Amino acid sequence: MIRKISDKIKLPESLRIPFFGGLWYRIMLAAENRSIVKEKIPTNPLNTEKRDIKITASLTSYPARMDYIHLAIKSIMLQSVKPDRIILWLAEEQFPDKKLPDKVTELQKYGLEICWINDLYGHKKYFYPVKNQEDNEVVITFDDDIIYPIDCIKRLIKVHKKHPTCLVCERGQTICNYKNGEIVANPGSWKVLSSMGVKKPTYSMNPSPGGGCLIPKGAFHVDAGDEEKIRKLAYKNDDLWYMFMCAANKTRMIKTRKYHRIFSVVTGSQGEQMANANVVGNVNATVTDGLKKAYPDAWKRIITDKDI
Repeated sequence: MIRKISDKIKLPESLRIPFFGGLWYRIMLAAENRSIVKEKIPTNPLNTEKRDIKITASLTSYPARMDYIHLAIKSIMLQSVKPDRIILWLAEEQFPDKKLPDKVTELQKYGLEICWINDLYGHKKYFYPVKNQEDNEVVITFDDDIIYPIDCIKRLIKVHKKHPTCLVCERGQTICNYKNGEIVANPGSWKVLSSMGVKKPTYSMNPSPGGGCLIPKGAFHVDAGDEEKIRKLAYKNDDLWYMFMCAANKTRMIKTRKYHRIFSVVTGSQGEQMANANVVGNVNATVTDGLKKAYPDAWKRIITDKDI
């Protein structure tokens, strides 16, 4: 399978090779997009066997991505370790007639659940699943525009078994950026390539919620379920919210591997890129300032990596 091989030969994120790096990325991107289109979904893509851990895969989207999201969901259905549930959370305000493309609704026959709720931006993918999480259940959050490596869930679960109380992520940015001895204020510009948070859990990580992020039962602070505080403090910055909700709850985070491979996105899905706007526009730094004031003890843990 092309996608099994490509995850091994893709370049690590943050590795810059002039010309060749960009060319190789485009080759891998085209190959993975062709592969996911051709691959067949099995009759039963969800887990049907009894096991100790219940895996709920959760994601959200919006109208501009509806023509592409089926491929991201398909890549979740084709994981080497099958999830027990796959839930797509959509805002009723954004889809007044609740009409979706056939390529999305057809996935319901394979077990996709589509749930209609009030809009909470990117927070929708964890908000309700975490509120109703069972003791043996992990919630894994995904994005709507990524073709996921087939061993994504397998890696997350493997690390989860070693660190059952930690939030586990495939991709996370860690505090390695300093200027004049001070931590760079914008977590969106921290380092992806780092040994921090790989073998040893850490508070000093800004996880990527849509990159494949495993949330165990009780990982988040109680405020993660407070809609008013979400809207006030981090409505469009769920990654920073994950980081502060973990630190406020004394939950450490860990990555599945140091050399994270560059994600292959679904071709045509990149009309809007909020993450880039948050970094370039310095929105992350502004939101972080508000979160620091709201959760000062959490920020101390993040910058010191100590149980303060």
